[in-house]
Amino acid sequence: MCLKSMELGISNRPAGLAAELKYWFDSRLLANFSAIPAQRDISPAPRGGPLSMKLYSSQTSPFVRIVHIAALEKGVKDQIEFVAAREPGAGLDRLNPLDKIPTLITDDGETLIESRLIALYIDGLGTPRLYPAEPAARRQVLQQEAIILGVMDAAGLRRQEARREDSEQSEWWIGRQMLKYQRGIDKIENELDSFTDNDTIVPFELCCALEYLDRLQEGVPELGWRDGHPKMAAWLARFRETPSVAATRPPGW
Repeated sequence: MCLKSMELGISNRPAGLAAELKYWFDSRLLANFSAIPAQRDISPAPRGGPLSMKLYSSQTSPFVRIVHIAALEKGVKDQIEFVAAREPGAGLDRLNPLDKIPTLITDDGETLIESRLIALYIDGLGTPRLYPAEPAARRQVLQQEAIILGVMDAAGLRRQEARREDSEQSEWWIGRQMLKYQRGIDKIENELDSFTDNDTIVPFELCCALEYLDRLQEGVPELGWRDGHPKMAAWLARFRETPSVAATRPPGW
């Protein structure tokens, strides 16, 4: 087909072969672009907003307190609705098969059921970072975190055993928990600078743990940690006044 026979549907098309050819291609290009549907906006939706997340919690849980502190440090506390997990009808058992706190429902409906996992999630919502991005530094934080939370777990299990009748208590079980507890506390005292001289989640977790242990020893004196650990005691006296720590301290602690 010769170029002269092409029907462009335009009455004022330009004269000349080169000009007519260019005009034909331009008109086809314009027609093709006009036929393309509008693109869907795939940019991420703004995250957060007033009470866009729910945290199932208890006022005296040190694990909940760690998450609360992380939210304050990251500036997202105002996006979290705190739900009393043990109130009738709270429905935690339907959300978390372990029926444990803390449990977080994120702003997109995901359920997170462990304090470290929730703290990591919150850490991804802004800056500054409480968990380092560099792999070796991140591993060190996670290792120290495991020791602190392990000490709290062992102390909590020892406290639960003390609630049983004397005849029902297991000396083997008590000895096992106290051994883990004592080894963990001693390691932290001996390496205190590496646990506390940083801007990560670790010093906050350690503070929560030590104040929790102070409460537990009221029922189980052998959980007292201050004798023999003077560096930790001196550090806690200073760090406990950190704003996010003071703001989350349970009444009477």
